[in-house]
Amino acid sequence: MRSIVLLMAIVTALGVTIVYPFAGVILWTWFTVQNPHEEAYGFAQTLPLNMAIAAVTIAAWLFSREQKLPPMRFLIWVIVIFLAWTTFNSFFAFSPVWSWPFWDRTWKIFALGLLVATLATNQTRINAIIWTVVISLFYYGVKGGIFTLVTGGNFHVIGPEHTIIGDNNQLALALLMALPLANYLRTESAHKFISWGLLAGMALTLVSVIGSYSRGGLIALGALAIAAWIRSKRKIVYAAMAATVLIGALNFMPAAFWDRVGTIQSATDDASVHGRLVAWQVAYRYANDHFPFGAGFYGPQLAGIFHSYFPTEEPHAAHSIYFQVLGEQGYIGLFVYLLIILGALFKCWQIGRLARRRPDLAWAANLAQMILMSLIAFCVGGSALSMAYYDVFVLCIALLVPLEALVTERTLASVRIGSRTGPAATVARRRTAVEPRYSDV
Repeated sequence: MRSIVLLMAIVTALGVTIVYPFAGVILWTWFTVQNPHEEAYGFAQTLPLNMAIAAVTIAAWLFSREQKLPPMRFLIWVIVIFLAWTTFNSFFAFSPVWSWPFWDRTWKIFALGLLVATLATNQTRINAIIWTVVISLFYYGVKGGIFTLVTGGNFHVIGPEHTIIGDNNQLALALLMALPLANYLRTESAHKFISWGLLAGMALTLVSVIGSYSRGGLIALGALAIAAWIRSKRKIVYAAMAATVLIGALNFMPAAFWDRVGTIQSATDDASVHGRLVAWQVAYRYANDHFPFGAGFYGPQLAGIFHSYFPTEEPHAAHSIYFQVLGEQGYIGLFVYLLIILGALFKCWQIGRLARRRPDLAWAANLAQMILMSLIAFCVGGSALSMAYYDVFVLCIALLVPLEALVTERTLASVRIGSRTGPAATVARRRTAVEPRYSDV
């Protein structure tokens, strides 16, 4: 029954997509972030639904009057360069038969990001993408939070099988990235019902992160809390409230949770941490031995590579976005990947600086700060996880492109109009305040 309902919903949405291509972008985002087919049973799990959604969306966009290129900003160029390099590097992969299918999955993630950067041309569309991401992840966060409360925290919260967030650690990081985005929607909402609903969802999602038993998730949560405290204008009040919530949630957890957390202090004796350290060495050595190329997508975890450096060790994934990219894409790939991250962090700061003094752009400044916090959680939590090409990370980067274009255009328009005088300038100011060219629907 679930499969039938899901298929009918997708077919209906694709019909709307033919007329309104951005509807397909929302559908594609929902499908790639939430993976609803994994929650269905039966034939829906085996159908190439994501490919069908992507094909119809791209075709509808190409034949529409929507703009065909994103704003040519720094982040767009480095993403394109990264895609080009990973494609070129894949020809030199240790096992091309193994790596090409992962390349096929990865370029589609970035393709969605580029499409979002192209079509999210106004605040309404940007908010629609964020709502889609938040609702998709809160489905697991709220459900996991309730599960943790009902079971007394005696079981791990995990994500949907056969997805990048199926593991408890990966789900925890994804949920942490959703929290700042949900907070943006909460603070920008004019309806108390929606605001309180988002706050309740954030609280349950926080419980879900703790219920995941993820040590990396707790470290990323700490980094996120510190970033939020630095940003807060009422630091004492925030610290008191955060401490109350965290202490209450942590005291609720059983002894098994504290036994798991206690292993952070003895990381060198933990088998999983040992496996990570060995995997990092494999990635580093392979990148050195085959400079400038890497082993290809998910290549370093193959036994043929792993055992050439550590014959007695069990092959492991990199468990670090940085060593993952280094081992798979080489030093050039890692350099460009770090440029994407650093460029995004800088753009968040730049957008916030330009927008925070303008009441009509206060939402943009708020969003830039919340994306910054999501990226901080990703960079910290991702240091121990193989999630380098995670969908929500790419979507956050992509949203910064139209956000920067919108803020820059409106700011420059105000400067030009401000240098003019007379009735025409007054009319132009009013029009610019509500109808910037890049923000047309």
